[in-house]
Amino acid sequence: MIDKTGGEQVKSSHHEHHAGTERPGAGALRIAVLVAMLGASVSAQSVPAGISTIQGPNGYRPLFDGSGNTYYLAGPPTLGAAQNQPGGGTCSGTTNNGIPISLPCPDAAISKFDLSGHQVWGTLLGGPTADTGTGLVVDRSGNILLTGSTAGQFPTTPGAAIGSSTSATAFAAKVSSDGAKVLYSTYLPDSVAVSSAIAVDVAGNAYVVGKTSTGRGIVLKLSPDGSKIDYDVVLGGSGAMALTGIAIDLAGNAVVTGQTTSSDFPVTPGAFQQNLNGIQNCVLVRLDPGGNILSSTYFGGSGSDSPMSIALDGDDNIVVAGSTSSLDLPATAGTMQSTAIVPSWNNTSPAGFVAQFAPDGVSLKWASYVMSSDFQLAGGNYDIGVSALAIGPDGTIYIGGRTGPGFPVTSSAPEICFEGTNNSTNGFLVQLNSNGALMNATYLGDSAGGDVLFVGGLVPLPDGTVLIGWRNSPLGVISKVRFGDGGWTAPACLSNDVLNAATQTGSGGISPGELITLTGYGLGPEIGAVYQPDAKGDIPTQLAGVQVLFDDVPVPILYAQSRQINAIAPVGLALNGTTRVTVTYNNQQFGPAVAKTIFGNPGIFRLQIGQSAQAVAINQDGTLNGSTNPAPRGSIVAVWGTGYGLTDPSCQSGGLNLPYAAPLSPGMSALIVNTSSGGQLASRTSVQYAGSAPSLPCGVVQINFQVPMDIVPGTFSFLPWIQFQNGAVVTESQPAIGGTISVK
Repeated sequence: MIDKTGGEQVKSSHHEHHAGTERPGAGALRIAVLVAMLGASVSAQSVPAGISTIQGPNGYRPLFDGSGNTYYLAGPPTLGAAQNQPGGGTCSGTTNNGIPISLPCPDAAISKFDLSGHQVWGTLLGGPTADTGTGLVVDRSGNILLTGSTAGQFPTTPGAAIGSSTSATAFAAKVSSDGAKVLYSTYLPDSVAVSSAIAVDVAGNAYVVGKTSTGRGIVLKLSPDGSKIDYDVVLGGSGAMALTGIAIDLAGNAVVTGQTTSSDFPVTPGAFQQNLNGIQNCVLVRLDPGGNILSSTYFGGSGSDSPMSIALDGDDNIVVAGSTSSLDLPATAGTMQSTAIVPSWNNTSPAGFVAQFAPDGVSLKWASYVMSSDFQLAGGNYDIGVSALAIGPDGTIYIGGRTGPGFPVTSSAPEICFEGTNNSTNGFLVQLNSNGALMNATYLGDSAGGDVLFVGGLVPLPDGTVLIGWRNSPLGVISKVRFGDGGWTAPACLSNDVLNAATQTGSGGISPGELITLTGYGLGPEIGAVYQPDAKGDIPTQLAGVQVLFDDVPVPILYAQSRQINAIAPVGLALNGTTRVTVTYNNQQFGPAVAKTIFGNPGIFRLQIGQSAQAVAINQDGTLNGSTNPAPRGSIVAVWGTGYGLTDPSCQSGGLNLPYAAPLSPGMSALIVNTSSGGQLASRTSVQYAGSAPSLPCGVVQINFQVPMDIVPGTFSFLPWIQFQNGAVVTESQPAIGGTISVK
């Protein structure tokens, strides 16, 4: 992120809208109380748009300076470095199998690369114990200031504020612009248990934020030569807290942000939000050059909110961005997304937000949701929400993060179609005006696929391009993006990922009879067309001039619009192979999207697309399940999905399901997996029936399951899995996107 003093900072991690009135991401099949219907779809110069990408040297999050040079908290040392030999020492580690082993202790490291991706220099910084960099900033002279963690015996410089310590766990250092000299290196006070970010003012004072060992936030100011700690301020209440971002205004006031669970966090008079609204809210605090609190406020909703980035514009307006599970953030009209959207590919949350406060730090000017991914693999540490932020010299705001199909990419995008064939997420880059309205947006991804792990490191360059870092493989990449201008419009295209229509996710394959979604641009009319069944109730294979073909054979189409098509895969789809999916519209052919054919790829239909994960569910008494009408524990609830393969006997492609109960094909078993216990896989719930859903299109399956007796009343979260047994061989398809029902 970039602050108005010209310094940049980063936290390391080892780690359109469309025609009509539909909301972005609202293109999944709508089923309500046993009625199937399709709603309108995902969100639907002369300088052409462009994007060029170079491979990064490692998988770390990059930081850019104003000239486009790239810095990493990693990398090999080079000749003439301030420290080109490891600090030594032996540390404990484990193998991939968990077997304890001894390893050389890691050092903190910094490396600098030029615009072409060539290393300029690199240096180590560390002693004979484990040392790791956690935050980095570049000052106006190109010197690098960093902070990080240490297990002790860290090399300090003469005159350091804290030259020696047997108990300190954090450090700060300053390295010359050529990487050849450590200008200062010091321990930080014992009160700093974890340092997370660092900033620098125009005078060269460094500011570090993090948390204490007692779970409070901390911010300190360090003199330009590292010889003196000017202030050390602890913030917090009775709950947990951490500070995660900092920027410095031209008056030398520190503007810090973080999150807290404290209901007694001290806010100042006139604060925008006086009280903790949810489980965890953001906080925004301003301190004067002496460390005195000028202002303090909460910001958040009834869920859990965390800031990831902070930046100041030329007028000292404060922009904060991060993640949220709250459906009631104080989002404002006229911004990119003024209402919460829970995309079908998210389990519970809208995930992202961005907000601007006035220079006083307590007056909200505007706030917007940002449709981002909350997708996590087991053991993963992926970014959630808006993870990258920068402000251009013209006051426009750039944000980046992870998202899924249906993001409101604009016609000026260099990548307007979702990239990848077996992934759930791409990155995104968005440009907002100073009032938070959408100007430009593009996907970030590649045709080889792979879920994006993070998007981080972002800077607008003087030539109108933007540099942004992201990662979807062991090594990160740097993209240079130019949005189209002067009336330029992206060419029509078909995304190469075939999605489950219920979850809007690609999982690497489709099953016979599955209701699927295709996304892209220019694939059909701007105003969406919904199918009308013929006299027999069959679904047409052409709609509004659009055809979808599987291996050159037309299939039934439920909905057609420029950015999304919903169709039904053939029931005769051969398993364990591939199928070519193409689209024709206005005498143009798009594709193919090549998809694997698999036995099952289940997804559950939701009741209110974009509003919650509540499944379309009927209680045992025949009433619609919901928060005001929960199901008793131990009762039977029916839900509907697709991607379960065929029934026995099978229904006909394009027709309705059999008018009677017909189970799944032999060997196929539907599973409902309880994820209500902290999101972990807890148990498998008893499924009473899975098969034909009478009166609904062929490909829609009904699942009746028993609500567990041992769960806590409230929201019951579950995943739809499917099992196929062929002799002694049992195979399971285990999607990571599910639904919820209400339980009493």
